[in-house]
Formats: sequence, C-alpha cells, structure tokens
Amino acid sequence: MLLESQSDASSCRYCGSHVTRDFRRVYGDSNNHVHRCRECDTLIRLQRGSGAGLSVSVPDPQHACGRHGGSPEGRSK
Repeated sequence: MLLESQSDASSCRYCGSHVTRDFRRVYGDSNNHVHRCRECDTLIRLQRGSGAGLSVSVPDPQHACGRHGGSPEGRSK
C-alpha cells in the first residue's frame, strides 16, 4: 500500500504527469500533493499557489483562450 500512495503523490492530481519530490515540496500542498504542474498550468499561477490547490486570480490556461498554446479569440487561423 505504501508504494501506491507514493506513486499517487508523485503525479499531478490534475493531469497525471510525473512531478519530482522537489517540485512537490515547493509547489505542493501541506501534504506535498500537487494539484497542478508545469504540464497543465503556467509558472505564474503555480507561483501564486495553484499547485497547492489554491484558487488564483490569473486566468487558467486550460480555460482561457490564447494561453499555454491556445488560440486567442478573434485571430484568424
């Protein structure tokens, strides 16, 4: 059972990507669980607490057009 919980802790809870122990220590919650990572969120949001599961005022790249590889609205493709 210990191995299962360790593997759960080493994955982002949002996208499932692997996260290092140091990343979890810096950006994770008080239990070192990461709710968002560099694969699914921006650094500015992570620095403000999104990795720890906090709600932040910066738009979420998963929902805001033009962020993190998305297409801005009104732009021709």
